[in-house]
Amino acid sequence: MKIDGSSCPICHGKKSFSMKPIGIGITLVTVVGIIGFLFMNDVIEFDQGDIEKSIQDIPKNVLDIVETAKDVTTDTSKILSRTINDQLENAPLESIGTSLDDITKNTKESIIPKIDENELEKQIHDLTNKYRLQNGLNQLSLDDKLSNIARKHSQDMASRNYFEHDTPEGKDPTARATSQGYQCQKRIGNLIYSGVAENIFQNNLYDSVTIIGIVPIYDWNSQDQLAQSTVDGWMDSAGHRQNILSNIYNVEGIGVAIASDNKVYITQDFC
Repeated sequence: MKIDGSSCPICHGKKSFSMKPIGIGITLVTVVGIIGFLFMNDVIEFDQGDIEKSIQDIPKNVLDIVETAKDVTTDTSKILSRTINDQLENAPLESIGTSLDDITKNTKESIIPKIDENELEKQIHDLTNKYRLQNGLNQLSLDDKLSNIARKHSQDMASRNYFEHDTPEGKDPTARATSQGYQCQKRIGNLIYSGVAENIFQNNLYDSVTIIGIVPIYDWNSQDQLAQSTVDGWMDSAGHRQNILSNIYNVEGIGVAIASDNKVYITQDFC
């Protein structure tokens, strides 16, 4: 999958937890208790040697308490972290009400532009004639029979996942037209032109997809954009441009088919 767009600074879907050490107060309270206990000799008598030994042992006792507190903190943090991670790893996607596939499907279906294939064919035809008029040529008529031939080729490419003028069986545009009862011959002066000329184009319903967290955001093409990019693509190619601006042809057929993988196949036949 091609992932386009800049990386989102907000890290959606990332689980972050802050573990604060506990038990720091325990050390201070315990030290105060020991010191307070040692200076209560006006109430209870102590052996001087025992007092001196106790005073000498204070640093060791404090260190023991600190180490105990650190151990408690570390063990508690490990247990809490392990418990949280286990819960996150074992939590099923259904617990949030939907699966990743459902999220992807719902996101696409909620914002995908509606494409009317018949209207798209007419838009491509109108744009073709716009360029012909700009170049001093007569407009082409839209031929229903030729459009049906073009449409069947687009549908065949979409269903069998290929992109060629010739079918997998080897039928070129003229052979496909002949097999459907369509003959094309043009007399220009002393010359006779026979056969169907053809332009094909493979467009896409969207140009790119950006994943934010687990949500895919599609850069969809509108129907107008599909029509314009198709005809502009042909006009930017010498051979396709020659077909569009030829004074030999006076009719054309346009056929559009949208495949299940969001590819848009367009066939333009001339006679």
